[in-house]
Amino acid sequence: MTDKLWGGRFDEDITPDVLDYTLTTDVDVRLVFADLWQDIAHVLMLGRREIIPAENARAILGALLRLSERHERGELRLRPELEDVHFNIEQMVIEDLGREVGGHMHTARSRNDQVSTDARMYLRRVQLDAVAANLALIDVLLSFPEEDLLAILPGYTHSQAAQPVSVGFWKTAHASMLLRDVRRLRDVFDRTDESALGACALAGTSFPLDRELSARLLGFRGVLSHALDATSARDYLIESAAAFAIGGNNLSRMAEEIVLWSGHEYSLVEVSDAYATGSSIMPQKKNPVVAELTRGRAGRTAGTLVQLLTMAKGVTLGYSCDLQDDKPYLWNAIDTYLSTLRIVAGQTRGLRFNSERGEDLCWDNFSTATELANYLVSDHGLPFREAHHVTGSLVGALLKRGATLRDTAAGAEILAGLGHPVEEQTLARLFAPRAAVTSYTSPGGTSPQSVEAVRAELRQAVQGHAEWLERTRDKLDTAHAATLRAAREIADGADFAKVLDTVTADLPAVHQR
Repeated sequence: MTDKLWGGRFDEDITPDVLDYTLTTDVDVRLVFADLWQDIAHVLMLGRREIIPAENARAILGALLRLSERHERGELRLRPELEDVHFNIEQMVIEDLGREVGGHMHTARSRNDQVSTDARMYLRRVQLDAVAANLALIDVLLSFPEEDLLAILPGYTHSQAAQPVSVGFWKTAHASMLLRDVRRLRDVFDRTDESALGACALAGTSFPLDRELSARLLGFRGVLSHALDATSARDYLIESAAAFAIGGNNLSRMAEEIVLWSGHEYSLVEVSDAYATGSSIMPQKKNPVVAELTRGRAGRTAGTLVQLLTMAKGVTLGYSCDLQDDKPYLWNAIDTYLSTLRIVAGQTRGLRFNSERGEDLCWDNFSTATELANYLVSDHGLPFREAHHVTGSLVGALLKRGATLRDTAAGAEILAGLGHPVEEQTLARLFAPRAAVTSYTSPGGTSPQSVEAVRAELRQAVQGHAEWLERTRDKLDTAHAATLRAAREIADGADFAKVLDTVTADLPAVHQR
């Protein structure tokens, strides 16, 4: 039997319905790893600063290490009646050691700085996973065969056929967009990677804390120096949600193209059977359901961003329980975004593009008409606006005849009548979709050499991000291992100062923000 949660201040405990309404143990399970790591770092700091007796700190560290082992084995369960992960872990320590010893663990700390620190630690891992998943998808997009450089697709503006592009050009465009998502995630990681631990409830404490020591043990690169800001800030959560929402939107835009282009009217792409389903009544159907769900689930990530903005806008500085409602929504956005990134990578790997259909559409939709305008400028000396008018007149005349740009004889006749004769052979060359794609040699254009240059640039960027990802994960793993090592040695009787000086020697210094 445990004491009432709020000790001597209250005559009675909360009712079951209030507990059910306020508890967070169902969402806090994701924070157990972070909370145990944080508890160990905090107790190491308390012992090092002699804020609590050394023998009590050693005992608490031993209890926390045992809980960590239980958690690794999947045996640690949170009890709903203890409201959240923080009270659960503390109560487990007290039940192991008794209140006279275990009750020292929460010295110089509040759940306010605890939850912010836990959330930051968990989000760091999520942001790194999202970077990795984006890089994997980008790698799929960039790993296209040479023939994709001249596999023709219509490019669109206003959902109308515009100019011909290639499959390689389309894939590098989406890879380029996703690399900005990687940069956004790295940016928000920088603002997430700051420790709130030691800010306590909102005003700091009279205990002589070493906030930099606990931050180093937790792998943080910075310490939020202002206690009130440290416990109040939720902008890092909102910015994370914004990164997930933008990333979800970018995936949705790719999905929209796949859904449209896989329809019979386009017939430009076919998804693998493994990423499609049929109809319960129409046996001919092949529905691109993964792309459709990708498009639909972008609403979850966008909705989370709006929810968090709404939640935080009316909360004054200092903790309010409104803020605990961030996690259920954010956890859902995280799961949606990461699972979508991973399944889109698989779907993209199996896409089959119909280049012959793409060329046919480019011919029939007048996609290369701009090439005639450019030719009239470069070879006939016309101002572009006049060349634009002449070309538009040609298109209008061909449409009235029910002809397309394939009808080069009709085109030559019409242009001669407009006073700007062009040989039929020249028109055939100008209007060929592949020739148009090849001719756009400007940086970032559709020509094979331009696409290859962009692909090389993107791959170089991917390599840089991958190296950062590996360094950052190693930094966090090293900090966690150092914390556990220090806890084990000190729990076994080693000197606080000697051990902590040794294990932190290889950890990066932190700075105030």
